[in-house]
Amino acid sequence: MKKLHYIFMVLACWGLSACDKLPKNGDLDGMWQVMTIEHDGGTEDVKDKQLYLSFQLDLFQLHTTSNNKHYYGYFDNNGDRIIFRQFSDMAEEHPDAPDNYPITEENIAVIEQWGYYSLTDTFQIEYLTKNDMTLRSRKARIIYRKF
Repeated sequence: MKKLHYIFMVLACWGLSACDKLPKNGDLDGMWQVMTIEHDGGTEDVKDKQLYLSFQLDLFQLHTTSNNKHYYGYFDNNGDRIIFRQFSDMAEEHPDAPDNYPITEENIAVIEQWGYYSLTDTFQIEYLTKNDMTLRSRKARIIYRKF
């Protein structure tokens, strides 16, 4: 229960300006909009899908305003790479469930629209400023803008 309380506290901070004083990850912290995803030899413009990735402390959140879905998990920032792990569905109808609903290989398709194709995914940070970021994994290259 303590772990779940911590998760919701951090997620709530994303909407409060007072929590902006907790930068742990430098320019990485904050909310990013996915602009394009390069995969399978092509480039997909996803700006209109309103796909977002947010970082705060050791947590990340994937969300979209089109269907109000939220997925979260933990990440490690090693300076030049990010390791995403333990993706979970943040089910609003069961907010007290421990770790909500972990995503499994059977339902990994729910996070593929963000360019994530593995439950533990490592991305090289190709480019990172206060306003722009490019991440590259074995299967995708994702371009973001700070939102």
